Amino acid sequence: MNKNVVLILFMILSFPTFAQRYSGDYDGGYGFGSRIRMGFRFAPTIVSNYVEAGRRFNGFDSGGLDMRVSLGPTADFFFAEKYAFSTGLLYTVKSVHYSVPSRFYNDEIFSASPVPKAEQSGDASYNLQYLQVPLTLKLYTDELFDRTKMYIQCGGMVDIKVAEKPLDKYTNAIYQFQQRLPSNQNVFGFGDANLVLGLGLEYNLGRGMDAVFFGIQYQRGLVEINNQRAFDDLITKNNIIQLEMGVRF
Repeated sequence: MNKNVVLILFMILSFPTFAQRYSGDYDGGYGFGSRIRMGFRFAPTIVSNYVEAGRRFNGFDSGGLDMRVSLGPTADFFFAEKYAFSTGLLYTVKSVHYSVPSRFYNDEIFSASPVPKAEQSGDASYNLQYLQVPLTLKLYTDELFDRTKMYIQCGGMVDIKVAEKPLDKYTNAIYQFQQRLPSNQNVFGFGDANLVLGLGLEYNLGRGMDAVFFGIQYQRGLVEINNQRAFDDLITKNNIIQLEMGVRF
């Protein structure tokens, strides 16, 4: 985990420094002399979880794939004709979905306050809401065909959690466990960090810098997102695939 954090910090510090070494007016390859291109991005998101569990959470596993959404403004800062530092502020909803073994309800924490049989479940799901800050490098090709270029995007993503919401509280095994802790602690930590790899196509609309884009992006979670105090025996990482679309201007 420490190596992953160092890697993310290195990317945060190195990208802006690298970009500042270049001067002059660049246009992103369309010939309009602008170094900054703003945009808006919308992305349906497929979320999968990596789960590793031990001790009282032994037997927990991933509950499968979920569909969520991401959207927000973006900004590309060009430091050469085909190279840009790409960032933004994205509101992204991720999910965590656990498959829970029935023996979990034999844990000592349920002894003093048992869960009624009708409310016991083999499932636990949460929605996690994040503000994401991309810290990525974007590379453009020459035109593949009329007014259309391909781009490749790679780098990191820093996530700041703004909310965690249990789904189906009355039958949510993790929520039931959390409510019986001596102090009401969050299930998940304050943030996440991801490696990012994506590619797509951008089509210039022929009106200055206006363009639309479509692409696919993979984000691999690098850190354990569970609260390390009460849930240190439950390791969860999020991996997502996004189908992105949007406009730039």
